This record gives sequence, structure tokens and C-alpha cells, in this order.
Amino acid sequence: MIIIFGLRRLRKSLGSVLLRCANCGMSPLALLRVSTWFALFFIPVIPVSFKHYTVCPNCKRVDEVSKADIDRARAQESAIRSGHAGTAVVVPSQPATLERAVNEWASGAPAPGPAPAPTSSAFTDSPPPVPPAGWYPDPAGGPAQRYWDGARWTEQTTPTPSSP
Repeated sequence: MIIIFGLRRLRKSLGSVLLRCANCGMSPLALLRVSTWFALFFIPVIPVSFKHYTVCPNCKRVDEVSKADIDRARAQESAIRSGHAGTAVVVPSQPATLERAVNEWASGAPAPGPAPAPTSSAFTDSPPPVPPAGWYPDPAGGPAQRYWDGARWTEQTTPTPSSP
């Protein structure tokens, strides 16, 4: 009697999440869940692990993200949506965004709370790249563009240019 067993990985798209790419600043990012299963005769039987990843649609960077960061981004997204209805909503602190990473790097002081675990040793040797000053999509997810002065987001906004 032959028994075939092993591990099988399944990937499921969970839509998009309001996080910024640490490489290019694009938002929102695609969210994926990769689950590893013990398989018997090529049929997944017992779950072994679940990991979440964000994928940038612009630069194709893949980063592992914690469930807490996903929950925080989802809460921020719902707060932004309900905030447009005129209700006051408290947005959870420390969103995992490019703005936080850049401001943390520029100040030289780590933000309070646990530091995210690096996904690769290549990213621990140097600080995250600082995007040049310019107009970028609003980090709050609004329809306008916001000006990044090279150190922080300003209050200046402009309508997003329409494509020809």
C-alpha cells in the first residue's frame, strides 16, 4: 500500500488593504493569505500555518504583514468611510504606512510599540528609502493628491489629474 503525503500551500486573495508600500508609496495594497496544509493524497487535510502578505501592484514588492496591522488598517478604512458621514471616529494609532516609516526614520527615534519584524536581512542594513518631494496619492485615501515635502505630509492638496 502506498501513502502519498506532504505539505501544500494555498494562496487566497483577500482584496485590498489601506497600507502603503514601503518601496514606492503606492496605496492600497493587495492582501493575500498563504496557508500551509498537511496533505494526504494531494488533498489538504490539516492546517499547519497561515501567513498574510501585502503585494504592491506598482513595484510588485511582497511583504509579510501581521494580523494586527491588517486589523488596524481595516479599522482605519472603516473610520475614514464613516468619518465622511459626519460622525467623529477615533482612528487607531500607529497605522503601518509609508508616512509613519518615513517620519520615524527622519526623526531618528523609533515609534512606540513593537517594531515590525524584518522580512529579509537585505532590508535591515539600510534605512528605508525616503521618497522625493512631490505630489502623491493622499495617505488618508481621499480622492485628492497631497504634497510630500521630503520629510512629512503637508496640508496642501490638489485634485487628482484625470487620465486622457
